[in-house]
Amino acid sequence: MADIYGREFLELEFLRLKGQGLASDQQACIVRGITDGTCNRCLNTEPDYFATFSYKGKEITYCRKCISFGMVSTETKLYRVAATYTISPEAGKLSKDFQLSHLQERASNFSKDILRNRQQGMIWAVCGAGKTEMMFEAISESLINNKRVCWAIPRADVVIDLAPRIKATFPHATVVTLHGNSDEKSDYGDIVVTTVHQLIRFYEAFDFLIIDEVDAFPYTFDEMLARIAERACKPDAATIYLSATPSKDDQAKIKKGRLKSCIIPARYHLFPLDVPKYKWCADFYLKVIKGKMPQPAKAWIDRKIKEKRRALLFVPTIDCGLNFQSTLKKRMNLNIDFAYSSDPDRLDKVARFKQGEHQFLITTMILERGVTIPNIDVAIFAAEHDVYGESAFVQISGRVGRNPKWPTGEIIFFHHGVTKAMDDAKAQIMNMNKSAKQQGLLKELS
Repeated sequence: MADIYGREFLELEFLRLKGQGLASDQQACIVRGITDGTCNRCLNTEPDYFATFSYKGKEITYCRKCISFGMVSTETKLYRVAATYTISPEAGKLSKDFQLSHLQERASNFSKDILRNRQQGMIWAVCGAGKTEMMFEAISESLINNKRVCWAIPRADVVIDLAPRIKATFPHATVVTLHGNSDEKSDYGDIVVTTVHQLIRFYEAFDFLIIDEVDAFPYTFDEMLARIAERACKPDAATIYLSATPSKDDQAKIKKGRLKSCIIPARYHLFPLDVPKYKWCADFYLKVIKGKMPQPAKAWIDRKIKEKRRALLFVPTIDCGLNFQSTLKKRMNLNIDFAYSSDPDRLDKVARFKQGEHQFLITTMILERGVTIPNIDVAIFAAEHDVYGESAFVQISGRVGRNPKWPTGEIIFFHHGVTKAMDDAKAQIMNMNKSAKQQGLLKELS
């Protein structure tokens, strides 16, 4: 069902809807695209992101920051339609099999408190704590009170993964999925699961916003995304940020009491996080490019084959991964896939690995987060490479031991020199384990 409420349109988009009988002039508030040095769509005010051209003797200024979504200029009209909607009957009803651990319940109660008081807050929970489930009761309460929900995520792959889980948990709600290739961009939703970029199409639309993986690229690298996320919400909306690895800035805000938080230092199965091991492996990148197999890497992979342990093998670049794949096939006779961002078959490769095909999968940081594969080990090769930061190391380490049937595994950093990011990540993991132990949250490993 087409939904124009709580949305903002360029003039041609609105006229098209009007011609289809889906919109009328009376529904829209019209504003200029740029006024007083501010883009009224992406809220950019930086002079470097504005440009000017002449047209029919007139100087026209346009915004370069959001031009990929269509040009907004001093001559552009933006059509805003106020958010008016009725939530579907029983949309807030949870599926019968929904249950929370006591730690998840702690975070759930925090979320409901943020919602009721229309505040902002962060849930800082370790990888594998079950952050998704922590939000369900607050979402339910929001829907019961006729308040529209948005779950925004920086990466499209995670949006695609999450949407079916939301639909299964809220079987009576209309859940809409928005990303670059989505075919639901004009549909109505009680819950909108979307990439952060797609929020640029909304204006004061949501009562409850959840921003998942708030520390992930590109959210932390593009200040526009935070602006359009705020603009997509009503002025009195509640916002929850979810992260296993908050930025240094957010951590400082939490420590100073400037950002309300709920810290969950243990996974829902209450076993400790696996602590990374370091292993010297000189010139890994150079050796695999030359078709050689670095001895420390070969020894580790041989051991995994003997132990019949499956593993994700992380590499810093596509070029490195392609050469590593070729070397493993030639030197160790391994049938192995490589999944990376520009690979059109990456989703299929990951799906097959999840289903048990192949013992190993080589990957770049596209599998840094948002993927759960039971009973695996993880190796990071060329860990000294500057593509890896503290957050990436923590997230990659968090792929291990996520399932309560297999709560432990091995995470190893193969390196040619220990970086500060490696040590910071290891310290963060150990500190979370220490905090969880001090709170009496951890089970003993048998």
